[in-house]
Amino acid sequence: MEWMNSISLNAKAVMDALGNFGPTVNAKDKQVKGYAMDSDTGECGKVYYTSDDLRHIASGCTEVADWLDKRAERDGA
Repeated sequence: MEWMNSISLNAKAVMDALGNFGPTVNAKDKQVKGYAMDSDTGECGKVYYTSDDLRHIASGCTEVADWLDKRAERDGA
């Protein structure tokens, strides 16, 4: 399966924004590799996320987005 032709432009943009993530070579690992800043050292390093990790991240992002919407509604925005 070709990465660039199999995911939407939105999904690709999200993977780029998270840290230039792309699929690893071994499909059975179900991982993407990208880069992130280490909050302790301030250095950038490789990060691997599994499909389960990405679902967990998506769930957390949805929860935060819902909270932001509720706060805005509550505060009359």
